[in-house]
Amino acid sequence: MEKIKTMDMDFLERVEEVALNAWTAPHQMLYDGWLLRFAGGYTKRANSANVRYPSTIPLREKIIYCQRIYAQQGLPTLFRVPAPFSSEQFRRSLDEAKFCSFDPTLVLGRPLVESDKSMPGLTAETLTSEAWISLRATLTGTSEADWEMHHRILDCIVPEKCLMGLFYKDQPVACGMGVVEESLLGFFSIYTLTAQRRQGFGRKIMAALTQWGIKHGAAYGYLQVEGDNQPALAMYAKLGFERLYEYTYWKKIRENAK
Repeated sequence: MEKIKTMDMDFLERVEEVALNAWTAPHQMLYDGWLLRFAGGYTKRANSANVRYPSTIPLREKIIYCQRIYAQQGLPTLFRVPAPFSSEQFRRSLDEAKFCSFDPTLVLGRPLVESDKSMPGLTAETLTSEAWISLRATLTGTSEADWEMHHRILDCIVPEKCLMGLFYKDQPVACGMGVVEESLLGFFSIYTLTAQRRQGFGRKIMAALTQWGIKHGAAYGYLQVEGDNQPALAMYAKLGFERLYEYTYWKKIRENAK
């Protein structure tokens, strides 16, 4: 594969596109170049309006329309705004419409390199959706019922995916999902059991997913992580991931907010 220039805009556009495909929504619509996604309020990524293509309708009119559509779905209006693909004019229009930015998120990437994931007593297994949802619920200490919409999102993913669990001495310690589209591998839902953190299991599940991705034609990996998640950022930095770009969410300011 030709060496990728990570800051090339065409490449960043492709990363943005495959990331949207890898974490989709049960319902979505295109509106004058914006992609509106709906998943019953489960995760911001699957319930936000995304700027994707050039548009012609005035921004103020489009923002008002999005508010109406999301209200009809019983959802708050969220805009997901990637810095490289959105204009200062758009951000200014959101500000004028009484929206504010929150939850800055980093998109990181690196060329894929296989690493040794072996450890005595450690096994990585590819799981069914049902088994993986159950494992994730166990790792996060939540009820499987809380992940019903997550299951629906998994069923909507078209590119090839791998739902993986990591077990140490037959006990679950970590999980993760990989999604491959052409040469790009996305890492999602990397979780480690709280009591087993800082023992390298996060790096091991990343290594196992990397190995799977390379076997399925991937040469470059990307992921999304909240900007204030310092433990995750530290782990990904050690794995060689570098910043590609940032996006923020925008939400309506409460009228009675001080």
